[in-house]
Amino acid sequence: MPVPTYTLTISVNPDDISNLQNAGYRLCIAKRVNNKYTVVWWSGGVSTARNTFAWDAEFQVFGALRFQQGLRVRPDTNAQEIKFGQTVVLDVHGDMQPATGPSDKSGVFQVQNDHDRICIGVNAKLGEAWSPIYLSQEPFAIGVVSLTPVEKVLVWFDTSSSTGIMFESDDIINSVELDFTSKTSQSVTYVSDPHRPGNGSSGSWIVGGSAILSSTYNVETDTFSLETPSALLLGKLSATINSQNSVPLTVTASVLFSKPAIAQDFVRYALARRPDGVRTWAFGLSGLAGPAVVDSRLQAQDDMEDEAAIQFLQDAFLAVLSPFRVNSNVTGFSFKVLDRNS
Repeated sequence: MPVPTYTLTISVNPDDISNLQNAGYRLCIAKRVNNKYTVVWWSGGVSTARNTFAWDAEFQVFGALRFQQGLRVRPDTNAQEIKFGQTVVLDVHGDMQPATGPSDKSGVFQVQNDHDRICIGVNAKLGEAWSPIYLSQEPFAIGVVSLTPVEKVLVWFDTSSSTGIMFESDDIINSVELDFTSKTSQSVTYVSDPHRPGNGSSGSWIVGGSAILSSTYNVETDTFSLETPSALLLGKLSATINSQNSVPLTVTASVLFSKPAIAQDFVRYALARRPDGVRTWAFGLSGLAGPAVVDSRLQAQDDMEDEAAIQFLQDAFLAVLSPFRVNSNVTGFSFKVLDRNS
């Protein structure tokens, strides 16, 4: 049975991107382990309005001599992949042995520490890269260490964090926690405070079409305290939510292929190349016994005037279709514009 894939989409109000960049703010993500967030799983600059992250429930364990705030996690042992229900032995020589035991759905795995006092860490894969999500703040003595990753993530902006950094502050301000324990996909939008444009330490978040008050996460107590937004920020949040909930214009595209196999190849090709700024990028295939038609449904991420939206979506589609058309037996294509209420 394949492991589930989780998808997180973080959108940034386009008007805020350049301000955040100029102020040096970086988007940060942490993942919860043993009822705490302790390490920056990913950190990077934001250059686009839509940023998507995907991961599976895949983990590694390792050992490190110490936890030190503000420094990058530095493993002092090798890392071993592990699944829920399994155990990895850290032997007397300080080597992590391959995981043993059957996997299960317990949500817990263990390290048998036969070495010495040592901090135990966990890596998780984000995309194709492994990076730390947890390091115990105190070393464990010889014995069994239980580790429980939870599919919850913390998202925030700051100017000092980078991937793999152990939290250098007891408080993570202007953060939002997203719970994946009952769903595999979440979307969140960041909106800055008009009083302090470009300040990633202020502002608020929109989750599922609703404004969520930003909160300060206290690392030591594992608690959240809510932050009160300004009246101007509430107005900006309302305008952003209304924009997200507006009905976008839809453009459909139909491409006729002489061979069904090539049509199927195009669907796979196009789905992997959704252009920036396109919210809906859906494809369907018909006519598997002869000439095949690929029908597409396209919507822009940002609300635009009708003429601009039509031109943008047509150009975006053709930019993907054109490189594929060479020697691909395309015999025709057409566009159709649907009413906003269609």
